[in-house]
This record gives sequence, C-alpha cells and structure tokens, in this order.
Amino acid sequence: MIILFSFSLGLTAMRFKKRQIDYIDSLIYIGEKILLMLGSTSPETEVIMRELENDERLKNFDLSLNSSSSPLPSKENDRSKMLLSTVGKYDLDAQINYINQYLGYFKMLRQQYQDYYNTHYKLYLAFGLFSGVLVSVLLI
Repeated sequence: MIILFSFSLGLTAMRFKKRQIDYIDSLIYIGEKILLMLGSTSPETEVIMRELENDERLKNFDLSLNSSSSPLPSKENDRSKMLLSTVGKYDLDAQINYINQYLGYFKMLRQQYQDYYNTHYKLYLAFGLFSGVLVSVLLI
C-alpha cells in the first residue's frame, strides 16, 4: 500500500509537469489565433473574445486566466493576463508586435518545460517507487 501511494505521488508530480506544458500550448494557441484574426480581419475586441470562447479547442480552458486554475508560476500568469488585457487597447501594429513577443516568450518557455519533462519524468516515477520500497522495508 505504501509503495502504491508513493508511486502515485511520483505520477501526480509527473502529470502536473505535463499539465503545465498543455496549459502553455493553449496560451500559444490563443496568441496565434488572436494574431491571425488581427492580421486578417482586424475585428473588434468583443468579436475576438467571442471567437475564443466558442473555440472547440479552448472549451475547457479558463479564459479569465485566474491564477488559481493555472499550473504556472505567478510570473508567467501575469504575462499571460497581459495578453488578453491589451487586446483592443493599442493600434494594430503595436498589438501585433506585442503578440509576437508574447508568442516568442511562451514558445521558449514551452521548450524549457518540455526539455525538463523529457529529462525528469522517469525520475519522478523512480523516486516515487523507490521511496515507497524504502519506507516499506524500514517499517518491516
């Protein structure tokens, strides 16, 4: 029982890291979609937000970007909130420039998270398993 519990803790930590990557993927998708809309039709802010709300890929994503529902650290949460808060506040060129900077940052961040996940996910599982075995042996 102890082994299963500790293994599940390692699995939970691994899933949290994967959830961070998936969350960043959604943020990148939002930025790319906004950029595409601004570059093609220059819609009003309400139209952009309505399109994002009706997007099938974002149906389970909280567009209010609450920190409580985000698996990212507060620095990245603040940066992602700035994207949606600046849409419609500046001229078209400034918005496109900001979104390009945003996308560059989050693509770099996603790569860092993915590299970390690829190199450490087996360690989470192994640590969970072996710590459970160690505790079980010590208790016996």
